[in-house]
Amino acid sequence: MLPRVKGRGTRPLTRLAMVAAVLGLFLVGYYWGNQYRRGDSTPPVIEGVLIRPPCPLPAFELRDRAGRSFTTEHISGHWTLLSFGDSSRAPGQSTVMRMIEVYNRLASAPDLQEKLLLVLAIRRKDLPPDSESDHWSPVLRLLVGEAGEMQPLRIALGLPVEETAATADQALPCYLIGPSGRLSALFPGAQAPASIASDLAAIAARSDTPKSTDD
Repeated sequence: MLPRVKGRGTRPLTRLAMVAAVLGLFLVGYYWGNQYRRGDSTPPVIEGVLIRPPCPLPAFELRDRAGRSFTTEHISGHWTLLSFGDSSRAPGQSTVMRMIEVYNRLASAPDLQEKLLLVLAIRRKDLPPDSESDHWSPVLRLLVGEAGEMQPLRIALGLPVEETAATADQALPCYLIGPSGRLSALFPGAQAPASIASDLAAIAARSDTPKSTDD
């Protein structure tokens, strides 16, 4: 009968446990090191709906009143507040005023205000006469397109392919697109302009951390 060698069967398990512990400490250190270099990665708390991860949007091409092309490239490097609606009807007019108020409330953050684009996209058949839109703020960009041209963007934003008529008291949502062209947040129609401006500033401030992700 061969003599028993005590303890040898447990050594591989002991070594494995030690390797796992060292690896665990390495991973924890690596994680916290990255957090320190990148800044706090906790997403901002906002009243609107924060989109995480931000949703890439498809390429699109619409046109301004003068017929000039407006594509995805035009929003690159900007924060874009986008909405859809017929500006000749009450919901669309209310949305225009709401977006302009958001812009004005960011006067205390001039750098962010300068980077903000306000875009109202409407169907070509709903394009108002020049006399009705001449009094709008110059910071608002009115973009027009056929239903088929808007379809990919509407689908990406979770909207019906065909625009439905809103009632007079129905506020329209606004969508925040980050400088890299990804959907960052949704602001419901009932959200006040002051709250939207606060949310936008919080999201933009978080994007300015060393992590360098705009949204």
